[in-house]
Amino acid sequence: RVEMKHFGMKVSIVEHGFFRAGVVNSDVIEKDLLRLWNRLTPEIRDSYGEKYFIEYTKAQRSSVKRLCDSDISKVIKCMEHALIAKYPRIRYGAGWDAKFFWLFLSYAPSCLSDML
Repeated sequence: RVEMKHFGMKVSIVEHGFFRAGVVNSDVIEKDLLRLWNRLTPEIRDSYGEKYFIEYTKAQRSSVKRLCDSDISKVIKCMEHALIAKYPRIRYGAGWDAKFFWLFLSYAPSCLSDML
């Protein structure tokens, strides 16, 4: 955003939280975890144990279910507003977690958030 200002372009940032799409999908995460688990040396796998891996995978699945929003339209609405509004915002937060994590920056003056 700051770099494009030099060229006279205004940029809006859509900071989204976790949504059930793409890489934030239980199947994709579990497949990647299994791939990483299988790449470990037998000594390391033994030190953690198979039970650890199974429990960790269950916890990941539960987290995705509990924390990830399935309504991707929240992101699309932010993008739509940024594109067609007469006065688009500098920052958009889509999803409760994005609003929580970026709360300070959303209230800070843009010159301060740009510096940070």
